[in-house]
Amino acid sequence: MKITFFNPDELDKNLKVTIHKTGKMGFTMDAAKKLSLIDMKSANIGVNNEDPEDDCLYLAIYKDINNGGFKISKAGSYYYINTKILFDNLKLDYSKGNVSYDMTEENVNDEIMYKLKKRETRVKTT
Repeated sequence: MKITFFNPDELDKNLKVTIHKTGKMGFTMDAAKKLSLIDMKSANIGVNNEDPEDDCLYLAIYKDINNGGFKISKAGSYYYINTKILFDNLKLDYSKGNVSYDMTEENVNDEIMYKLKKRETRVKTT
């Protein structure tokens, strides 16, 4: 028998983005590293028009500032996108600061994108 052990440093981390009370989409350090974020990049955020049951968002990162895209910004070592106007238009209540998305890499029409699946908020019961 030959056993191959997994190295946790070589596995994709649980990538996550969070919508803060200000409406900004913030990236965890692992997510920023996976996306190779720098403040001279931009992103497009969209939805799947072909599947009305798909409530995920889709994120495409571009290596430069893209017309019609969201600019990647940096504060300290933290990367974010100012998405307040987007989430206001989507009528997403981010004011409590508890909106998070799990992020997975997807190949959509031969382009690498990131699927943002909303995390279910668990309510603590006593």
